[in-house]
Amino acid sequence: MNTPIPHLHFDFVDPRSWFVSQLIEADEALTPATIVWSGFETRPPPTVMVSRDDPALDDLWSEAHAIAAELEITLNPPPLVPWTRKAHELVLHAERSGSGPQLRRSIFEGYFMEGLDIGRVDVLVELARATGLDPTEAKAVLDVDRFQAEVIQRQAEAMQRGITQVPVLELGDARLTGFHNAAVLRTFLSI
Repeated sequence: MNTPIPHLHFDFVDPRSWFVSQLIEADEALTPATIVWSGFETRPPPTVMVSRDDPALDDLWSEAHAIAAELEITLNPPPLVPWTRKAHELVLHAERSGSGPQLRRSIFEGYFMEGLDIGRVDVLVELARATGLDPTEAKAVLDVDRFQAEVIQRQAEAMQRGITQVPVLELGDARLTGFHNAAVLRTFLSI
């Protein structure tokens, strides 16, 4: 019998996704290298971009601030919630060279801690450069939408399986949705 591979569906502008990613990366028992990280853009184009103070996001940010306080993290995201498809595309490019985890961490931290607009190609190229990727190649990859179809396909497949929000950790037919502490994540992944 094949052991299912865990998949984490996440978005770079979802604070719960960032918190879960931090717990996974900090806990050797969760073995982040064996998790497939699947970008899931929560507000894809042509959805209108919104500001963080949009009333529709009140519950998300109330929960985020409570979790951040518990984890002793200061949140400083920019006022606008950008489209994240290009960020997900760039991470797929970085995964080909083994730099996916470092770039993913840099994008999350850039958005949530430094207030960077991660919807901008120039910002993403600078984050790529800072993690050791060739900035010219990174810009070319984004300019020609080299991984756009794969990002869209992964999200469409997740939606066909009923995933409509993030974060979602999948293991075979089992799912764990939302933010959970490391102990719950470890228990889930040992199913």
